[in-house]
Amino acid sequence: MSTRNAYFDNAKFVLIFLVVFGHMISPYRTDSEGMLSIYHFIFIFHMPVFILLAGYFSKNFHKKGYYKKIFTKVAIPYLAFQTIYTFYYSALYTNETYTLQYLVPRWAMWFLLSLIFWKLMLPFFAKFPMWISMTASILLGVGIGFVNIDGFEKILSISRMFVFFPFFLTGYYLSQREEPFKNLLTAKNRVIASTILVVTLAASYYFLNETVYTDMLYGTNTYNSVGEFLMRLSHYGIAFIVSFAFMALIPTRPFALTSIGQRSLYVYLLHGFILKWFFTTEFAKSLDASFWSIMVLTAMSILVTLLLGSRIVDWSITGTKLFIQFITPKKAIEKFSLAIKRTFP
Repeated sequence: MSTRNAYFDNAKFVLIFLVVFGHMISPYRTDSEGMLSIYHFIFIFHMPVFILLAGYFSKNFHKKGYYKKIFTKVAIPYLAFQTIYTFYYSALYTNETYTLQYLVPRWAMWFLLSLIFWKLMLPFFAKFPMWISMTASILLGVGIGFVNIDGFEKILSISRMFVFFPFFLTGYYLSQREEPFKNLLTAKNRVIASTILVVTLAASYYFLNETVYTDMLYGTNTYNSVGEFLMRLSHYGIAFIVSFAFMALIPTRPFALTSIGQRSLYVYLLHGFILKWFFTTEFAKSLDASFWSIMVLTAMSILVTLLLGSRIVDWSITGTKLFIQFITPKKAIEKFSLAIKRTFP
């Protein structure tokens, strides 16, 4: 594995652990100020960085097969897991009714659905100078908060789609530069980055507890006050700074868990099955924000990340994908990708 690949895989490993950990502590986050601070701290940057890296590796949109890959590698998994999660929720939560729908993503599936549209939007935005595209994307991200129609933000997860698109676009523009993260990896910059992360964590404790403005971190809420509008604007600035600070601290050499970063999407897609079941158990209900409970939740987050990022899961999913490719008509895929290409030239 090259040093550069190890760097990105290391980043993805840490990020996917933070995704799992953030979801793991979510039901307990309001039990203490410390837990809530950690939760808000994670949400300031973990999805922005993840999305930035997704944009970084979407630079080959001009090559043949780009739209076919969107269909086979993103759209099909979304449709499959959206279906599976709907039936899983119906079996797990027998007191609730879940209907099969594809325009309103289940829980973490919003990322896959948004990724489809980010990749489709990229060729259009890439036609313009960077300052125009970035300005337009931020205006869309800020402007979507003014659209206050009941249920609108749930359709296609459109609010998150536009709110987080600037990070995806940033990743693409970074990919146009040679080794764009190299200058971050100096000893001096790592000291600065560490200071930024510590200050951000402390600020999360002192400024982001017991405030309605923190909902703006999730990219789903519309504005009910000027303060929420300013919070979204502030989040863009802070998230970009903290995201690059995070990337400055990522090691460049491979280590034992680097390969899990290559399989981070598997962890993302599958961890909901374990966590949603876990939250229904009496053991989960007995946990709180105590030190012991936090240690248990942290250990479980590590185990879930390691398990779902293991080679066994990789082999299983690879076998499933090969089977699907075998039974799927190739002409149907080609016709669909051609239609998409004509729709988004």
